[in-house]
Amino acid sequence: MKNSKLLVLLQTFSNIEVKRFEQYLNSPFFTTNLVLPRLYHSIKNKKLLDKNLIWKSLALEGNYNDVRFRRLCADLHLLAQDFLALQAYKENPTVERNYLLGVLNDRNLDKHFGGIERSTRAFQEKSRYRDAEYYLNQMVLEQEVDLFAVKNIQLTKKVNLEEADRMLDYFYLTQKLKNYCNALNYKNVLNLDLQLGLIQRLIDDIEKEGYLEIPAIAIYYSILKTLLLPNETTHFYQLVQLLDKNGHSFPPVEIRDMYIFAQNYCIRKINLGQPEFFRELFEIYQTLLEKGIIFKNGELLPWDYKNIVTLGLRLKEFKWIEQFIKEFNHKLPAKFQENALTYNLANLYFSQKRYSDVIRLLSTVEYKGLYYALDGRWLLLRTYYELKEFEAMESLVESFRLFLIRNKLLSKTKQRQYLNLLRFVKRLIRLAPNETNRAKILLEKINQTKELVEGKWLKEKLENRLGVKS
Repeated sequence: MKNSKLLVLLQTFSNIEVKRFEQYLNSPFFTTNLVLPRLYHSIKNKKLLDKNLIWKSLALEGNYNDVRFRRLCADLHLLAQDFLALQAYKENPTVERNYLLGVLNDRNLDKHFGGIERSTRAFQEKSRYRDAEYYLNQMVLEQEVDLFAVKNIQLTKKVNLEEADRMLDYFYLTQKLKNYCNALNYKNVLNLDLQLGLIQRLIDDIEKEGYLEIPAIAIYYSILKTLLLPNETTHFYQLVQLLDKNGHSFPPVEIRDMYIFAQNYCIRKINLGQPEFFRELFEIYQTLLEKGIIFKNGELLPWDYKNIVTLGLRLKEFKWIEQFIKEFNHKLPAKFQENALTYNLANLYFSQKRYSDVIRLLSTVEYKGLYYALDGRWLLLRTYYELKEFEAMESLVESFRLFLIRNKLLSKTKQRQYLNLLRFVKRLIRLAPNETNRAKILLEKINQTKELVEGKWLKEKLENRLGVKS
């Protein structure tokens, strides 16, 4: 049962959830089947998940019965899913209170209703987020209050339908804009063309009716404009301004996604030959760091760490980058920290032309990850080239080639791209200074080769030899 749905689900439980689920199973409110807690205990504590051994641990009469065992596992799986749903429900007090208001309404418990309404409003007011879910919860609250008011019209002389409808508008417009932004993003990134209706009418209404005063609507509206009108950069700057001002009003995952739209805009502009957006992208990363938005479960992702370093080096922010490398290295997952620190410091030293420091760092490092192994070797090759250490470079080319051939984790495409790179590097370093024709032929072959990484570096070095301006 190693790959069973039950086991796969249980393996996602945190230590706290493991304990809570045990308490859940031991409550007769949720199940009266006393075998299920024993089954969970056996699965949780046994390393070898043999069905017969687990069956024996359940202390059931008779020999192993596969049909009954599968039924027990299915029942436990359903309870585990119910537990996760209940946990998610309990983690959203407004949803819980709104359901309670509905029950109190149905039972005509008017005095109870008033108290829960007041506490729910107070809770919503204190909520730091103003995302689509906030407006949805607020709409449900206002609808329940409206039902209560209509039922007691002689007493209250008040209805809440207008307020409920306003909250529905805010929720709908926010979610609709968000969906459309994601649809356009899927089209750009995944080449998926999703057809979502009514968007132009929505844009017209948003612009006419003053909805842009609501931060959630204004942000997704600005994101949408950057996607629909990429040449009008005012929408990008408006988006960044809105995010910086209102970022605290959204859950961490959502505000991170919003900033990703801004980052992707910068990347598209850079790819179109507008280098001024390197600075914009770098400043967005700095904001994400400063506000703690960039972290996922308290950790910094290795590619974000590397991207920040690469951008900073391009912008010659050497002092800031050196401090960043050392200060945030401990935020990386533990298994990446050593290689990330070594490689990124070496990359900094390379940019500063401190080539002896690069060699000192990289020549003895033991790489634990594939991409650090590739990047580290390539950085060392470039360092040898700058120092004109061609003998050491030839030796490294050969050891690099053997690494590529022997490594089973590398895709065949990546392998071919790097093997072509090494083949051209070897031909480059063997060129005599006066071999202009051979240099031209080599440059032409590089331009014709599709499966190649770092072709830009190769072309730059050959063009320098030939006195050609890129």
